[in-house]
Amino acid sequence: MTAPAWLEVLNETLDACRTHGRADLAERLRRRRDAPAGQIRLGVLGFPKQGKGYLLNAVLNAPVCAVGDAATPAVPTEITYSAEPAATLVGRSRERIPVAVERLTGELGARPAGTLSRVEVGVPRELLSAGLVLVDTPPVGDPRSPRTAAALDFLAEADAVILVSDATDPLSAAELALARHVRTWCPHVVLALTKIDASPGWRAVAERNRAMLAEAGIDAPVLPVSAVVRQAAAKTGDAELNARSGFPELLGWIAEQAARPPEQSRALLAAVGVRAAAAELVESLRDRVDAAGQDAGLGQAALLQRAQRRADDLRRQNTRWQNLLADEIADLMADVEYDLRERTRKIVNSIDQTFDEGDPAKVWDEFAPWLDNALAEAVETNYAWLTERAQWTAQAVAACFGAQYDHALPELPLDGSGVENLDDVRRPKIEKFSIGQQAFTGLRGSYGGVLMFGLVTSLPWLGLPLINPVSISAGAAFAVKTIRDEGGMRLQRRQAVAKQAAQRHVDDVFLRFGKESRDAIRVVQRRLRDHFTGLAEELADELTRERETIMAGTAERERRTGHIRREIDRLAGLHQRAGELGTIAGRQQRRELSA
Repeated sequence: MTAPAWLEVLNETLDACRTHGRADLAERLRRRRDAPAGQIRLGVLGFPKQGKGYLLNAVLNAPVCAVGDAATPAVPTEITYSAEPAATLVGRSRERIPVAVERLTGELGARPAGTLSRVEVGVPRELLSAGLVLVDTPPVGDPRSPRTAAALDFLAEADAVILVSDATDPLSAAELALARHVRTWCPHVVLALTKIDASPGWRAVAERNRAMLAEAGIDAPVLPVSAVVRQAAAKTGDAELNARSGFPELLGWIAEQAARPPEQSRALLAAVGVRAAAAELVESLRDRVDAAGQDAGLGQAALLQRAQRRADDLRRQNTRWQNLLADEIADLMADVEYDLRERTRKIVNSIDQTFDEGDPAKVWDEFAPWLDNALAEAVETNYAWLTERAQWTAQAVAACFGAQYDHALPELPLDGSGVENLDDVRRPKIEKFSIGQQAFTGLRGSYGGVLMFGLVTSLPWLGLPLINPVSISAGAAFAVKTIRDEGGMRLQRRQAVAKQAAQRHVDDVFLRFGKESRDAIRVVQRRLRDHFTGLAEELADELTRERETIMAGTAERERRTGHIRREIDRLAGLHQRAGELGTIAGRQQRRELSA
């Protein structure tokens, strides 16, 4: 069997959408093509707080949709015919969860966002018995909102749409843009002007809305309605009150949509979808042609001049970053060495002060841990400063290439100062002035005193023996002085030995970690040099390819432009064919409806 003409046009447009990377348009056309036959899907769209839920409840004479402060579903609610009221939550993985209709609002509020794809509600209403499906879409708002996306996504399978706007004010710019978008994808649109019972000036608003729609080229009737009056009429059975609600006209429009011949409806909807998709594709292709034309307008010579300027900039840039890296590494090496020398010099000054005032034999056990901690802190601080300065150097060199390369920095091989491997200071050999040494030194000093004063007092005119109280006292004094002098000299020797040991340890630490810091800086230099040399080579290769493309690109650009223009002509032909098919389908619909 030969495929209908509308299906051939739709499939051809769908393939064009895929070819040009418009998967969104292709998906819309696919859903339009694969829509089930014998079902009319009528959607209700509008911005928040416009009375959309009240309108649907009044159409069905049943509290199906959430109204007022109740939680509004973030997914479409599909309302179909059912012998008994029923509700089903359909998950993202197509799982179906039956719920009681009276508990539907609570169940929707308890569900985490993003877990549902739609809500299905069945009600026993004759309006729906012929296959009509009313779809309550989420309120339209922020273009980035998932609710807005879900509402507009419904247009891919909508047969007709009721736009809802209240009668307090004329259509806003956003509502008019929504109406234009809806009318582009759906041929049957009506504007329901709600809340006329609460808006005394609704007639003027309705006329203003009709004029705005006509000026925008949007073919959509405006039907003022009041859900409150409709519900009051339903309770009392008052036909006149029901007529004043405006709902008979709206229900008549809905019944007209439900009565449209299925085959002609599918053809008309496919034609509208093809025209909308083709128009978007043609616009994007024309933008590409315009962009290509602007590039071509520059001329090959201008493009080559621009490439030459970029090559000159690249050469200057290479000189800048190489000089900057060399200067910064040299400064870093000198500054790090000076910083470590300055920190160890302060430690040496503290060592001199400590042993100038204290006896190493008494203070060494307390001094040694302090010295180890002070050196460890100096090394850690020096290495942390080295790391920070190396990172700054990397960023400064990257800035020579432009702001876009500030974050594309190599990982620097700075894994730690290694201070945990620092050797403890060794305790020097500190001689002590023992009791025996003091006694021997005292005896040695007292001998001279006893002998000197004993000889003097033993002279004939004094007549005293060699050993006498005077010589003994002098010997004792000499002994005390000798012990004190010897103790002072021994203390000075201990202090000198301790200073030398501590200073030698500080020098060893300085030499070791100074060497390790210089080695780390050299590794950083090599890493940065290799990284930015590779980056410069990539930019040079890119520039070379660009120049080669410019040299050989004129013919290719013309070829691509010609191909795009032919594709635009083909899509324009599809747009025209779809329009002709839509006109034919519309005429057949009107004939069958009038018959």
